[in-house]
Amino acid sequence: MTCTMTTEGLDMRKIAHLALAGSLAAGTFLVPAAAFAADGEAPVLQGTRTDKTLVIGLDGARLDKIEAASTPTLHALMQRGTSGHSLLYATSDAPEVSQRGAQTVSGAGWSTILTGVWTDKHNVRDNTFAGKNYAQYPSFLDRLEQVDPSIATFAASTWAPITSSASNGDIVSDGIDLRLATGSDVKTEQAAITYLGTQNPDVAFLHLDDIDGAGHSHGADAVQYAAELEVQDARIGRILAAIDARPTRGAESWNIIVTADHGHLPKGGHGGRAQTERATFVIAAGDAIEPRGRQENLAITDIAPTVMRQAGVAVDPAWGLDGTPIGDDVSDDFDSLRPALSARVDETGIPAGTLGFTTTPPTGWSVDNSAMPSGGVTEWRGWSFTTQTFWSAAEAGQARENFTRGRDVIAVADSDEWDDKAHGAGKFDSTLVTPDYAVAGKEQAVLTFEHSYRHDRVQVAEVLVSFDGAAPVQVASFPASDNGERTIVTDVPAGARTAQYRFHYSGTNDWFWALDQVRFSAQGETDPAGAEGIVLEAVVEEVVTEGKLSMTVAGDGAPVRLAGGLDGDHLAYTAALPVVSVSDTRRDAAGWAVSGQSTAFSAGSTTFGADRLGWAPRLVVDKPGVTAGQRIASAQAGGAGLSTPQTLAGADAIGRKGTSDVTADLALELPADTAPGSYGATLTVSLFPVD
Repeated sequence: MTCTMTTEGLDMRKIAHLALAGSLAAGTFLVPAAAFAADGEAPVLQGTRTDKTLVIGLDGARLDKIEAASTPTLHALMQRGTSGHSLLYATSDAPEVSQRGAQTVSGAGWSTILTGVWTDKHNVRDNTFAGKNYAQYPSFLDRLEQVDPSIATFAASTWAPITSSASNGDIVSDGIDLRLATGSDVKTEQAAITYLGTQNPDVAFLHLDDIDGAGHSHGADAVQYAAELEVQDARIGRILAAIDARPTRGAESWNIIVTADHGHLPKGGHGGRAQTERATFVIAAGDAIEPRGRQENLAITDIAPTVMRQAGVAVDPAWGLDGTPIGDDVSDDFDSLRPALSARVDETGIPAGTLGFTTTPPTGWSVDNSAMPSGGVTEWRGWSFTTQTFWSAAEAGQARENFTRGRDVIAVADSDEWDDKAHGAGKFDSTLVTPDYAVAGKEQAVLTFEHSYRHDRVQVAEVLVSFDGAAPVQVASFPASDNGERTIVTDVPAGARTAQYRFHYSGTNDWFWALDQVRFSAQGETDPAGAEGIVLEAVVEEVVTEGKLSMTVAGDGAPVRLAGGLDGDHLAYTAALPVVSVSDTRRDAAGWAVSGQSTAFSAGSTTFGADRLGWAPRLVVDKPGVTAGQRIASAQAGGAGLSTPQTLAGADAIGRKGTSDVTADLALELPADTAPGSYGATLTVSLFPVD
């Protein structure tokens, strides 16, 4: 059932705190659902999940002020979960769409939180919602409805554009099960306690507005702002008490996420470029949230994929979400430098005492400044390692704020800031060099990174690769401004063992290149020592390699049949992989590795991909020096599946000797509406020597 409700007397302005709320502090109150219905028809939320999420949005709240106030409910959530402060975008003088940024206002902020993508994708940059792109990037509530209508979705918002068409908003559409534009925090609380306490929503979003009102009226440094934080903390406490009082609570897993769309100036107001206006945060706690305390790498775009995971919905890469589920490891080599960050040296716009830069690279990395002139601003002489807080304070409004995809410590080459102090003849010219990455036996080298590059006329920004120390070759360049994740795939030359990348940047003044989340992987296998074809739903054909390193597969030639059926909202089939035995009688060797990859499944003209098949490798008998591969989940469960080679087992120089037996628990997971049929596929198991 789909309902859109708007309460009477809605004021399209931000609603100030109502005095009535003070009288509600004594206890929880309940309003019949019919009170929110049109024509007396009470909407009913009939959820299907025991894993549930509530996201609470505190408009205009600042985390530093929450931490300083008497807010026991929010402090308890932080103590038993995880929390982190981060900075939003800002408007800039850059003409390019990717660098334009947005105002620090509710339209842009709540669009980012609810869609899980940054402003350059959802395209909401102010409170007019002009150019909004919710068709491609809907709210997580709408996305869940599109993927699985059985998920019960609910949203109640004091600020009407979130949950109605007011001011061209509709951030959350009328396609969800129930949305309410309440017009006051009192009514939002009433709706929350009613529907969360007495009905069965699976995913809920609440927006509370009165902190923002206090910020506008008095400023973030005022006692009235702190008092309103305490009022809202008590309100959240009553809402959470209603959840805990649910008759089914003992069988449920609830995640609670609290966030904000922007901050406030000390004397009030927001929309500009000050870091107090750009301030936002994430507080997350619950049965499925690992307690990690304060984190430096949380982003508001992480909320949407976290909600998806809790609802049992795998994130499709085609959705283009910018976040990562809270709890996943998003740290990189640059983040290891945080303890080494120093205060400013030459910069004047950055507050004294703010720790935020070093020119010493992480272990394994290097910076080549052989072409750099002497002098210039110390902080930016060559590639530096810094934080968004430090770097964007150097000069506001030039798009540094809009590297929103950078997390914690980032790498920056900033010729514009470096040029602000006298230096020797010549232009900024510096190269950031990665560690050597192993590519032996692989077909392709894959480099991914997040970056924000602002171009000017004479700048050069290029990526080069060197295999086994050979002369570097350009594999990417950026002739125009660019912002986002980029992937570079390069064929590995025959016999190559290592790949090393160089990020080369040069420029006379304007502008900069910022990098983060640099990741490397190698894919494809070459020259296997043996290969084994295992037919799923067909005959398993055994191949035994010649020589002192060989592999056999147990079985009588019968097909491996996966058995199962409907498991909740999807189909699940399992089987054990026939035991793979590796025999190694070589005199001297570094070890061996066994990998597996499946073809697509087919039944007549109907097919589905091998990414639907996952496995959990295990040793038949534990053996020192022999290690089973990692569990690979299917695409249905959010993994990569066996459509690409995955490790079954590996052995070092000691463990390789003699015979080792390994198997795997196969798991095929499919949508419930998969067409019936007898599907067949071939799982190829390959043995490789490790030199």
